[in-house]
Amino acid sequence: MGGTTWAVAQMPLRARQEVFAAPSTRVALQLRLDGPPAERTAEGCLLPAQRGRFCSGVDHAEWILAGVSAPAVPGGEPEPHVVLLPRRRTEGIDDWHTGGLRGTGSRSFTTPALLVPEHRVLPLSALDPVTPSPHGRPETAPYRMAFAATGTTALAGVLLGTARAALDAHAEHGGRGSALDAPALTAAVDAARALLLADLAALAASGTPGGSPQERARMRRDIAYAGTRCREVVNAVYEASGAGAIYDTAPVQRIWRDANAAAQHPAFDLRRWGPPHAEALSAAVTAPPEASP
Repeated sequence: MGGTTWAVAQMPLRARQEVFAAPSTRVALQLRLDGPPAERTAEGCLLPAQRGRFCSGVDHAEWILAGVSAPAVPGGEPEPHVVLLPRRRTEGIDDWHTGGLRGTGSRSFTTPALLVPEHRVLPLSALDPVTPSPHGRPETAPYRMAFAATGTTALAGVLLGTARAALDAHAEHGGRGSALDAPALTAAVDAARALLLADLAALAASGTPGGSPQERARMRRDIAYAGTRCREVVNAVYEASGAGAIYDTAPVQRIWRDANAAAQHPAFDLRRWGPPHAEALSAAVTAPPEASP
C-alpha cells in the first residue's frame, strides 16, 4: 500500500486530491488486469470488463491502482499504463484460500466495462525517474529510485520479518533443536537486511536517475537473494521444531506457511534475477571508456 501511494503522488493533481482528501485513504495494487486492451478516448480510458488476481489489501482499500494495456493516444499501439479505480466499482471474488499469507486478503476482483477519466490514467513509463514526470515528482529519495528496481523490496521485508519471528519463536521455546545453529541463522538474516539497505543507499545516492543498469540489476538480484536466504532460515527453524510444529496453534507453523507463500513470488527467483545482474556487470566492464573532456 505504501508503493501505491508513491505512484499516486506522481499522477495528475486532480487524482491526488481525490485520493488524499482523506488522510486514512488506502490504495490496493493490482499489477496487471486480465482482459482486452483499453481504448483511448477524449474523456480518458475505456476499460473493457477485466479480472484482477492477487490484489493485496483490496478489502481494506478505497481505491485500486491497476495495470492495464492501453495506447498513449487514440489509434496508437497499446503500452503499459496504470489506472485508478474506485473499489466500489469492482466486485470481489472469494478465492483467497491459501496455504499462507491469509491475512493479506489478496483476493481477485472483476470490473465491468467502465470509463476511467483521463486524470486517473498514467503511462507506466512516467513512474521511471529516467523519464521526466508529466505531472511533477517529489524531490525526496524514494522518487529518485526506479520502481522496477525497488518495487519488490517491501516483499523482501515480509521474509525478513518472518525469519526474525521464527528465530524469536525458537528462542521463546527454550531453543529446542540442538542441531540448529541459531547464531549463524541470525547472522544470515542480519546480512540479508544489511545487503538490501546498502543497495537502497546506493540507488538513493546514484548519479544516474533511477540508478545505473548495474545498480538496478544488483537491487533485483539482492532482493531475490535476501528472500531466498530468509526462507531457508524459516525452514531450518521449522524442521528443528519437532512434531508439535504441525499444529495450527504453533506460532512457527504459521510463520513457516507465510514465509513459503511469500517466497513463491517471482521476485525471489534467483534463476531469473541473477543472470541480468551478471549481464549488466559484464556490459559495464566491456564498455569503452568515455572520452576525456
